[in-house]
Amino acid sequence: MSSNKSGWNKKYKQGLYNCTYPDKYMGNLTDIKFRSSWEYAFCKYLDLNEKILKWACEQPIIMYKDTRGKSHRYYIDFYYEIMVNDDPHNFEKVIVEIKPQTELFPPESPKKETNKSLECYEYSIRTHIKNKLKWEAAEEYAKKRKMKFVIITEKTLKKHGILPR
Repeated sequence: MSSNKSGWNKKYKQGLYNCTYPDKYMGNLTDIKFRSSWEYAFCKYLDLNEKILKWACEQPIIMYKDTRGKSHRYYIDFYYEIMVNDDPHNFEKVIVEIKPQTELFPPESPKKETNKSLECYEYSIRTHIKNKLKWEAAEEYAKKRKMKFVIITEKTLKKHGILPR
């Protein structure tokens, strides 16, 4: 059992985000969790960007089924509403998942097949399948609600100046 009672993974920058513009945040201001430096940077972007009207973290919760048909909850990373053409009455609703670029594609089989490399490969395959099921559910959820679903990678964050290059 881990001695990390906070539930945070010490390998990543994790914590609670403090809003500069709390009126824009939809939810509990004392519980805005970021689970990586990329998520922290995106929280900051949403909070400080004048075109973002509202935003939330780990909302909405989307139901999806695994390969055995069992239902699970998918806590999407972010939801936001962004102005279109600088008109606050005209906005787009977006749900976002932040993932490393490498997780968008199926894993490659290991070059050297050891027990450890095969275990890692199997885990990567299961994770990829699980992510695909979540993303399909998110696409469907967004489509039904006239939202947009996007997966943002480190490349996107760097391209838009949210992360340093």
